[in-house]
This record gives sequence, structure tokens and C-alpha cells, in this order.
Amino acid sequence: MRVTFWGTRGSCPAIPAAWEVRGYAEGVSAATIAYVRERLQTETGLNELRELLQGTPEEIESELPISHPPIFGGETTCVEIETSEGNVIILDCGSGIRNCAAEILQRRRETKLSEISVFGTHAHLDHRNGLSFAGICFANPPFDIQVFGCSGFLKALDSRFAMFSHTVSESTYSDDPIDYTAMSASFSGVEIRALDGEEELGTGAPWQVQDIAAPIMIGSTAVRPFKSYHGSTECLGYRIEHGGKSFLFSTDHEKLSPESIGLPNLGSDEVTESLQAEQKLIEMCQGADLAYFDGQYFREEYYGHQGIGSSPAMSRVGWGHGCVEDILERVSQTGINHALIGHHDPERNWPAQMAMAEQLQKLSAGKDFQIELARDGQTVTL
Repeated sequence: MRVTFWGTRGSCPAIPAAWEVRGYAEGVSAATIAYVRERLQTETGLNELRELLQGTPEEIESELPISHPPIFGGETTCVEIETSEGNVIILDCGSGIRNCAAEILQRRRETKLSEISVFGTHAHLDHRNGLSFAGICFANPPFDIQVFGCSGFLKALDSRFAMFSHTVSESTYSDDPIDYTAMSASFSGVEIRALDGEEELGTGAPWQVQDIAAPIMIGSTAVRPFKSYHGSTECLGYRIEHGGKSFLFSTDHEKLSPESIGLPNLGSDEVTESLQAEQKLIEMCQGADLAYFDGQYFREEYYGHQGIGSSPAMSRVGWGHGCVEDILERVSQTGINHALIGHHDPERNWPAQMAMAEQLQKLSAGKDFQIELARDGQTVTL
């Protein structure tokens, strides 16, 4: 399966500021000028330059002390999975789904794709704010889109677009000036929740119900949902298995510590729920080939000892997001081969992200696993 990350920024879309781009460009210019000046000093260096300039632009670039700028994040959460059977699974509908949909429509000329499965994690805006801009919702011929998620996620989509109930309400146009009638796609919903023995499947809602304990099959691909801890907001993670390979997707999950008890809105029940979710996540991570985690903070930032970018230092305990240090511990415990850290804080500037990426690269050196920052447009084939 091929996993493509279309949105890896957290909370809201954010791109490098003009001063950051200018600073990187100035660094590239300075490095190139220094490289050329050094070789102008000797006949050997001149010959080296002449030979280099006979090559292709790609060959020249590979020899210069520069590289393409690594951009970490930009759009909010969206991940696409394409299986060897041609099935397409989309995880979350953040602003990244706009570019994801454009690529799907481009490929559709050859694939003739007609069905798409969307799995949502939770109802927060940054994980659903791209849907009304996604071309797959308006395509001709239309797509059949099956949407899986917790009740909050399905309710949010139906509230804004009436896509399951076809009942327009006062909240339908709160975010966008369109509803399901403007979309060509047909939508069906499946709520994922725990079912206890004799509990009836019917909910009175305009969607079906799926037990969280049972895998969801998309062709031969198994999608295994599990609960994450995102404060009072219901949230899911997913493990996707196909062709003997596995991808673990966990965003907006917070690991609370017992020391959190007594903080605003945090008691023993919340800590217990968080640690139970963490234990389930550890179980789901075992032996995963690829994993994506929410690592929005360092612990010093999380506990309010240090600010992020221009943001002042403040406690972020209870905000529902993860720490980089927790990810490092999780990877070392579970045998994950390749871990990506996403949901980048919008206040973390580009230079800080590049420094963070360098730290992770050094950390992974000589290890059995690789840990790096997730990037928009990044593709991993399993």
C-alpha cells in the first residue's frame, strides 16, 4: 500500500513566513557563492567547476552544498492510502484533502475509481475543514463515499452539510454556503463505537453502526479502529493492514500523567481514561511498519516551562495533544520500523522545525527504527 501525507499541520493551516523563506534563500545563495569562490582559487578547482557545469541541473544540484527546502506541515490533517487492489482510504478531512482530491481526480482517468472510504478521527474543525473544497465531492461521474467515524464526527458533517440525513437545519451553513445538494457524491455513514453484547445496533441516526472491536474490511484491507484520548472530545485512531504490512495512525492523543490530577478539568477519571487509551495504542503499535503520531509539543512546552515560537509559555496539559518524548518511548517499546511525527504546532516556525528534524535524524542514526517529521506530500510505500 502507498501512504501519502497531504496534511500534517495541527490546529490550523500554516506555511513558512516570508522572512523564513527569504532567510533560507539567502543561506542557499551564500553557500553556492562560497562553493564557487573556493574553486576559483586553483586550476584544479576551475576544472572541477567546468566539469560540473556540463552536467544536468539535477547533477549540479547534487554536488552543491544545498538541498531542497524541507517544508514540515502546511495543511491540516489528511492522509491517503492506496492499496494494491486500487482501493482508496482517506484518513481525516483537514485542509489537506483538497490536494488529495485533486490527485485522486487526476489518477481517475486511468483507475476509473468510483468508491472512496473516509475514516474520521474526531469532530474538531481542523480535521474536517477541507471537505467542502475537495473535488471528489463534486466530481462527474460522482463518487460513492462511505464515511466512518465516531458519532461526533458524523454529527458534525451532517450538521454542516446534511449529507446523511438530507435535513437542512440552522447550523447547516455555519461554516460553508453549501449543503449536500451542491455535491454530486453520494454519502453513507458508519458510526464506530463499542457495542455490549445484546445492545441494539439501531441508533435512530441516519447511519449504520460498527462495533469498534471488529475490523472494517475494505477489500482485503483491514482497518482496526481504537479509542484515543483527546480530552472530552471523542476521538479514534486506526491501524490499517494490507498485504502483510501495517500502518498505525494516531493523532490528537494525549498521555496524561498521575501528576495531572487536580489541574483544571482533570481528575482521576480523566487520567485513567488517558492511560487506558495509551495502553491500547501501545497494543496497536506492536510491529507496525509505519506509524504517524501527534507530537505537537516537547514536554517543556507541554508543562508550560517554555513557549513555542512567539507564543508565551503556558501549560498545555489537558489540551489533548502529544509530546515528542512520548513518541520516542512508544517507538522504542513497540518495534515500529518507521515513525512520523505530525500535527505540527502552527506556532513552531520553519527554522525550529528544521532543527527538530536534524535532532531526530541524529537520534535515528544506527538504530533499528527511523523517526522523522512528517511532511506534506510525503509518500511511503509499504
